[in-house]
Amino acid sequence: MAVINTNLLALSGQNHLKRSQSAMESAVERLSSGLRINSAKDDAAGQAIANRMESNLQAGKALARGINDGISLMQTAEGGLDSINSILQRSRELAIQSANGTLSDADRASVNAEYQQLAEEIDRLAFSTEAFGKTPLAPAEPRPLPVKLGNTPHITELLGPSAKNFTSGTVSLSYIPAGATNVTLEIDSLGLDDDIQIFTQDGQHLVGTPIEGGNADYVWQFQNVDDAASANTSLLTPGNGFNSGATYDASLLQDAAGSYDLNSPPVQLDYNGMKITYSGDGDRLAVATAGDAGTEFNDGRLSENMRERVTFDKITENLIVFVVGQGAFNASATWDDMPIEYDEPEPAMTPVSTPTNILVSAGVGQKMDSITIAPTPSDTQSLGLEGVGLDPVEKALEAMQKLEQAMGQVDDYRSQYGALNNRFESAIGTLGQEQESLGVAKSRIEDADYALEVTNMTHARILQEAGTSMLVQANQIPKSVLSLLG
Repeated sequence: MAVINTNLLALSGQNHLKRSQSAMESAVERLSSGLRINSAKDDAAGQAIANRMESNLQAGKALARGINDGISLMQTAEGGLDSINSILQRSRELAIQSANGTLSDADRASVNAEYQQLAEEIDRLAFSTEAFGKTPLAPAEPRPLPVKLGNTPHITELLGPSAKNFTSGTVSLSYIPAGATNVTLEIDSLGLDDDIQIFTQDGQHLVGTPIEGGNADYVWQFQNVDDAASANTSLLTPGNGFNSGATYDASLLQDAAGSYDLNSPPVQLDYNGMKITYSGDGDRLAVATAGDAGTEFNDGRLSENMRERVTFDKITENLIVFVVGQGAFNASATWDDMPIEYDEPEPAMTPVSTPTNILVSAGVGQKMDSITIAPTPSDTQSLGLEGVGLDPVEKALEAMQKLEQAMGQVDDYRSQYGALNNRFESAIGTLGQEQESLGVAKSRIEDADYALEVTNMTHARILQEAGTSMLVQANQIPKSVLSLLG
């Protein structure tokens, strides 16, 4: 049947031409992008699978970076531990040297002074070794602050075997709590007269220099304290740790005027079960040699005898320590037992070392796995070296054992880091193999096969050209009707 309104052959040719055009476009898109799947219509299931694989590939890259950061953290920590280990080796050498009976007291004091500086360096390294905001060698828990008496800190907050510098005045330096044993407090006035003063909380002035009377000390005059009334107003305040209503009482005061001996203290006071010895004030020794107060005595200037020392066999009640004078001074303290009562809640102090979790697996739909880098606190307190000294000999012998234990602890920490480092490197190797296998699998699903796509493109191009030619022929068929009209 010959018709002109509906050209069936042309319609068929158009449909085939559209299909070849679509195939041509798909082949060109795949060849230009390099991907077999450019949208979900190309392969809905394959696109979903490839997308999950891509997530795992990206996660693997992030995991590798995180593991490498963990390795860097451990390397930083081990570097700090290596330095601490060297300090501990030197400290043990000093302990052995101090334990030698041929050393004089002065030599042993010098050895102990070097050790105390080394101990401070251990703490500095422990608190300052940092990577990625982490301080792996700091204490594992915050160090709490001891209870204060008013505004007066516990002696352990400020003083230790190593001398520290302070400014003298009428503000209490620290307090020594009841229960402490074998406490030694020493100062060096550095040329300007600064004197140790020991008080009880009710205002009893036990050791130091007199405030009032004809023999009053210049250090008090310099601070405008010249009688009991001014002492009550300026010194015996709750802020300085005294009981409410405390009043000044100098009836038991021992000042050693005219006597001074650092190593054989001329003053011994028995009070409330405590035996207190005092070296005396070197400035006041001049009263015995100068004959009057107009030469050197009591003028607040020192060229010798600048050190003072107070010892307590035990502390039976809280004692408040002042260093009164007109300048700056160095102070140190040692003890055997020192009770410490802490505020509640314990105030947080930083830095601290905390566990560090390093992710090693985070696949889509899988449980995340991690490896924990445990804290390795290496400050003197955590290593059991708090309060360790090398003077006298007995302490040096005790220090050797504690230093050996500290060295063993540091060795354990370094072994821990070494084992974890090897584990992390193994994890990175495993991740690399997974990335390679996953990348190949994703490529098989998603990437275009260029040989196949070029073939498809050529096939589609031939069909398109043939279809175009046949469509021209089909469009000519209705013209045959004209032959019937002729």
